[in-house]
Amino acid sequence: MKQERLKRVIANMEDANLSQIIISDPDSIYYLTEIGYDPGERLLALYINTEGQAHLFNNHMFPQQAQEGLTIHLYDDVDDVMGMVASVIHSGVLGVDKYLRAKFMLPLLDRCPGLELRLGSEPVDRARTYKDDEEIALMRQASALNDATMEEMIRHLGDGLSERQMVGLVGEAHLRRGADVAYEHIICYGENCSKPHHTSGAARIQAGEPAIFDIFAPVKHYWCDMTRTIFFRQVSDEQRKVYDIVAAANAAGIAAIQVGRPLCEVDAAARKVISDAGYGDYFTHRTGHGIGLALHELPDCSSTSQILIAPGMCFSVEPGIYLPGKWGVRIEDLVVVTENSVEVLNHFTKDLLVVDK
Repeated sequence: MKQERLKRVIANMEDANLSQIIISDPDSIYYLTEIGYDPGERLLALYINTEGQAHLFNNHMFPQQAQEGLTIHLYDDVDDVMGMVASVIHSGVLGVDKYLRAKFMLPLLDRCPGLELRLGSEPVDRARTYKDDEEIALMRQASALNDATMEEMIRHLGDGLSERQMVGLVGEAHLRRGADVAYEHIICYGENCSKPHHTSGAARIQAGEPAIFDIFAPVKHYWCDMTRTIFFRQVSDEQRKVYDIVAAANAAGIAAIQVGRPLCEVDAAARKVISDAGYGDYFTHRTGHGIGLALHELPDCSSTSQILIAPGMCFSVEPGIYLPGKWGVRIEDLVVVTENSVEVLNHFTKDLLVVDK
């Protein structure tokens, strides 16, 4: 068990008036135990209480080594696993995280009459929001891998590859550099760049079009995520103008990051640049999202987020302008908040690039 992390979670449980919780999010289980896998249809659950007791319920198909401070309960597919879980639960209130499936939750209620369930994700989610030194080092490594992959990939823009083929090429490059697994990146050309979360398809880039590379992967369980917009062979005056506005918005958002201020001010700073330039209606999503063991986690960096910026937070700053029926531009960096400043984890250039090949 990661004892310092467990102490933070228990403190958060006490703040939430929860004496016991069940965690079924594999990322949160990994955060506390460094046991991490996708259990599929089977139960993987970690029970902890404020007395410091920890019980992991784990199928025999996924054997794990014993570790100090953790009792591992192994079960087979034919076993009454929820009866095993019920045997360690105290009466009263139980916090369950947002990932616990009804197929497990309802049988648990049958076995524990009078048990009151409450949403119990917050104690672990809040602990994960503030990365420790070990996690920040892993985030730096992941972003360095992503920087190198971006530099390699844009050289292939003129190879005649479709969006879908480029997605495959990025995944291969990530795996070659040490990513845990290849993912479905967001790569779009031309008019498809006007859709912030376009699904990459058969389109091939034409001269004068932008290409958005939004690439991400987990590396030793911690995610990298970066977006750059590259132009192919030529760039119009309007495209250059919009690119410069988005780059200025990205810089303004990063400059607004100050310990103790609400995250909505980061969104407001980036959004103001775009709105003042007359493109406010075309910035259609929040400025950023938290990242760590999950690609999207706390903290939220949006116009409504009142979460106060604090050391250890890691999130994206990714403003964009999307012109329907034409094209779009997005620039995304990951940042980590330190005691006195902010560290940008991505170092691949944000200068306007035109690939002429």
